[in-house]
Amino acid sequence: MDRREFFDLSAPEWNRRTPEDLLPQLNRVVAEARLRAGDYVLDVGTGTGVLIPLIAEAIAPQGRLLAFDISLRMLLEARRRIHGETVLLVQTDAHHLPIRPGSFDRVVCNAALPHFGDRRRALQELIGTLRVGGSIVISHPIGREAVNARHREAGGPVAEDRVPPPEDMEILLRGIGLADTVVIDEPEFYLARARKT
Repeated sequence: MDRREFFDLSAPEWNRRTPEDLLPQLNRVVAEARLRAGDYVLDVGTGTGVLIPLIAEAIAPQGRLLAFDISLRMLLEARRRIHGETVLLVQTDAHHLPIRPGSFDRVVCNAALPHFGDRRRALQELIGTLRVGGSIVISHPIGREAVNARHREAGGPVAEDRVPPPEDMEILLRGIGLADTVVIDEPEFYLARARKT
């Protein structure tokens, strides 16, 4: 079983595994992303779309949101969260994005980074979609250690998918040419933010 199959099989039960009290952390992710009305935003690995309503509200009324995931079944679950927002859902892989360079003001990668087989390549693809001055946010609202423990317990294709410690994340982001890097590593919240120069 590969990651796509794992997430396809997990999709129907996914929201039941998500802590119900996660809304404050999700709101914090959106706040840390510094979204503005009118922004064009790429939601990376949207899964069941937990951030879609929050992002859509932050960028309304003229903003645009493209949310993608490798799993079609996750996207079908995400469609249920869309209530009139201007959101486009696309099934694709972060390593090979069919997106015109410089299309977005912000990239939000929530709870997805550990699942990229080649993180550097995937991040370069994501950064390529940003306009100069745009920023990327990489987040894990339950915290680094909790994510890593969940993946170990889940086993299968995600067993070794890990959130990197802050120093490794900074090296990775700076290594692909990003600036103004900030990494927050709290017990119940993890977020990295950087800007394209």
